[in-house]
Order: sequence, then structure tokens, then C-alpha cells
Amino acid sequence: MDRIAFLFAIACVFAGCSTDLDINAPYKNVTVVYGLLDQRDSVQYIKINKAYLGEGDALVYAQIADSNEWANGDITVARVHRVLNGNRIGTPFNLEPATFTDREPGVFYAPNQKLYKFVDDTPYDPIEQVRESLPVYLDQESSYELELVVKGETVSATTSIVDNFSIQGPDQSLNTVMNLKDGLGYQDWIFNWNAGHDGKRYEASYRFKYQEIRDGVVDDTMSITRAMGRVVSSNTSGTEEMQRTLEAEAFYSTIGSSIPVDPTVTNRRYCGIDLVISVANDEFHTYLSLTEPVSGIVQDRPTYTNIVNGVGLFGSRYTREVITKRLGGSSLAELVNGQYTGALLFCSSFPQDQGGSVSCP
Repeated sequence: MDRIAFLFAIACVFAGCSTDLDINAPYKNVTVVYGLLDQRDSVQYIKINKAYLGEGDALVYAQIADSNEWANGDITVARVHRVLNGNRIGTPFNLEPATFTDREPGVFYAPNQKLYKFVDDTPYDPIEQVRESLPVYLDQESSYELELVVKGETVSATTSIVDNFSIQGPDQSLNTVMNLKDGLGYQDWIFNWNAGHDGKRYEASYRFKYQEIRDGVVDDTMSITRAMGRVVSSNTSGTEEMQRTLEAEAFYSTIGSSIPVDPTVTNRRYCGIDLVISVANDEFHTYLSLTEPVSGIVQDRPTYTNIVNGVGLFGSRYTREVITKRLGGSSLAELVNGQYTGALLFCSSFPQDQGGSVSCP
């Protein structure tokens, strides 16, 4: 073996063998698509880029717009079709370029970036629109198909639309208070809702809102948002009952550790708690699951894409909020005088809470 290696080395000297290793494959057009449709928006945005390859530092190329964006004329077809029972319905939505100018600096080029948008301002669900006083766009009964032709190659993807869903009665009502503390101690509170059609992954969170008062001057409303946990539906038919628990003592502890004691603050005005549920459809859930940090021994996971002749994600999402629920009397007293938050000088901004130790000046 030593003799063979020696002879090979001599041969390379006289034959001019190269020891350079070219790690770059021949260039290939690769379209990268990311788009999340949302029933709550009449304007939908989709990001369409290209993969790049070159000698040197890839992070340097990332800062160059021409490395990432297709040139004018490269994309000859860009539209979205509404599909019902396998058939395209009505006139397709043409994707129009839109330039965003306020992107913060990061790995990729900034502050300008090109996206593509289409507008569907038809309210498809008038019952929900009346009940919630909020319009609902996109047709949940349909799927939406992306069609691109990029440098002569067809790129496509299809997604379902996450539908609206209902919060169970008492939790939806703004008149029902949250009781996290009573004479027996801390009491965890359960948030209940019903799954919606084509919703797969539900992430619940709360948003605690407050204002700081300094010498009679009230600052802008601030908030603390924390996750309450995730529920994954066993199906997407919209038949499941779901719930997450707000752990009472952890709630007060979080507020106490998140807001520093400030001697310049004369009072902090408690302004309510928003409950938020963010929903992903099946495609988006799969993508999120495969891109989460790995905690086990096996580090390799497949790359997920539902883009035909491209890479990326075309999915849908939905967000539902219950805005400004109040704390019950004992729960509010715990916020004002309790072991975790008593030093923060909280009072209440709600007229029905006024009186005694919870009144704001």
C-alpha cells in the first residue's frame, strides 16, 4: 500500500494532478416560496425568491438583493386560484409585486425587500362577521392553489384555509371574570374552545396589559405576553373540544419577575388580560414540527416542503382573541397586595373594580 501511494504521488507530480476540492455543484434554478394565508386579512402576501450559490462566504451573498430575487421578467406567471371540489373557481388572483422598505437589518438584504400580494376583500362568512363584528375573508370551503412560471418552469402548491372557531361560552364573555385566587389559595384557570375546520396546531397565550403612572402622567399601554401551551388536534374536521390551563401562581410570579420595581412610578394601572389562540393548518404544523430545536440524540430530520418544483411552505394560519378579561375580586387583590406583585403598586382601571385598595388615582 505504501508503494502504491508513493507511485500515485509521483504520478500526480508529473501528470499535474489537482488537490483542489470544488464543493459547489453546477448552478440550478431553485424557487423558494413562503406564504401563509390568513382569513382575517383581505391582503395576502407571499415571498418568492431564488436559492443562490457562489464562491466565498454565503452570508455575503445573502446581503445582495440580486442573489436572492428573481430579475424582472423571470417570473412570467404569478397567480393564486380558488379551488372547490377539484375545480378552479372564478377569476384567479394575480400576484402583484410589493416592496417593503422598513425591514430591519439581519442576515438577508435590507431595508428593501420584494414580496408579492393579492387582494380578496369578499366577506365569505357573514354569520361570523356579524357575531364578532370582524370580516372574514378567503373561502374556508375552498383550497387555494399557487401557480408560478419561473424561467419557463412551473412551480405550484396548494393549501387549505384554517377556519374560524368558537370559544366556549363563559370564556368568551367579557363579563365573566378570571378567578386565580380565593380563600383556599391559588386556583388554576382553564381556557376552553372548540377546534375549527382545517386547524391542526393551536397555541394559547395570555397578554397582560398595564400602564405606568408617573406624577399623574399616564404612559402608553405596555404588555407582557406568555405562552399557555400547545394543543395538536387529532384531525382537522373541527369537532374536538380543547383547553389549556393558566397556572395561577406562575402567572403572578411571571408578572412580578417581568416588571422591575421603579421608584419613579407612583402607580401601575392594570388594564386587563387578552387571551390569544394562534392556529396553524396541517402543512404549517408539519413544517413547524420539523424545524423545532432537537432535544434528542438523533439530530437529522427530513427537510419539509410542499412546493412542487421548488422549496418552502405554502400554508395558512388564524388568530383568535378574547380581549380584556378582568380578574375577580380576590385575584385582583392578590395582584395589588400579593407576595409576587405587591411592590409594583398595581391598581385597577375598570370602573366596576373601583373601591378600597384597588382604586387608581
